[in-house]
Amino acid sequence: MQRRDLVLLSFSVLLLVSSAAVVAVLSFMGAYMHQSLDYFFHEERFGTFYPVALLALSSLSCFSLHVRDAPSFLSVFRNPVERQNFWFWCGFAFAYLSLDDLFEIHEKIDFKLHHWLDAMTGIKSNAVTDKLDDLIVALVLACAIWFLFKNRVIIASYPAMLASYVFACCLVLLMVIIDFFTNGGFLLKALVGKACIQI
Repeated sequence: MQRRDLVLLSFSVLLLVSSAAVVAVLSFMGAYMHQSLDYFFHEERFGTFYPVALLALSSLSCFSLHVRDAPSFLSVFRNPVERQNFWFWCGFAFAYLSLDDLFEIHEKIDFKLHHWLDAMTGIKSNAVTDKLDDLIVALVLACAIWFLFKNRVIIASYPAMLASYVFACCLVLLMVIIDFFTNGGFLLKALVGKACIQI
């Protein structure tokens, strides 16, 4: 393994472990100090700003690779689909995800879809329509997987980054599945009981 890949892999593992530790500590602190497991993870708290920072860092790292490989940063607009612009589009995707977390873009799209659905068909928000935002995330994930598969040769030259992207896609897929089946709390109440959900 090249030194570059070893450094990237070590940094990625350190970031993953430290992030998991922080989430675990804050979850316990929230449960014992504020009687809420997700106290620190509501919107506009740590649970929003930490992922925003990580995604922004990922975006900047991809843009730096683009600047290294492309004639200029703006050359992407002359030939957007050229392979040398791969890292630009990765950076763009991470920047979008960071902004989506910060400004709740897909949640606002979901809100508008519910509004239009109600206005055009009279269908009110319910357990089924509440899954629309999960489908939006699933669509974004599907596009990401297609993009990564299409450019797998380029990513394979960075084994640590390839492993990180695959792991991230698996985590997002798991999140979408859990969100989809627990939306509304019905499954959680059946599995762990109503009292636990209220903690």
